[in-house]
Amino acid sequence: MERLPDGRWRALGRVDDAMNLGGIKISSAEIERTISGIEGVAEVAAVGVTPTAGGPSRLVVYAVPAAGAEPDPEGWKHAMQREIRENLNPLFRIEDVVVIDELPRTASAKVMRRELRTRYQ
Repeated sequence: MERLPDGRWRALGRVDDAMNLGGIKISSAEIERTISGIEGVAEVAAVGVTPTAGGPSRLVVYAVPAAGAEPDPEGWKHAMQREIRENLNPLFRIEDVVVIDELPRTASAKVMRRELRTRYQ
């Protein structure tokens, strides 16, 4: 969003994938931007997964290890959670970090989050 000189706001883009975490709407892109600098992680994708029994969505992060890095899902989870707590919202909790060789993409290189949600469920 951009604030205009007269005080109004202008949307600069759209949110393709939003999730509702504990009653708070947030885009996957915001979460991914916040946790993208974790050491040993080349790429991330955040998805909201609805539990089979119902209830609020759970935050699941798919992480692609950097070349030569040893996967460390628990260590990455703690580092990502710290970044989210300090820079985004302390109420958001990561349910799981799943290590994956590469993120599924469309022909135009967009991450297929729907496929990641389906894989997790």
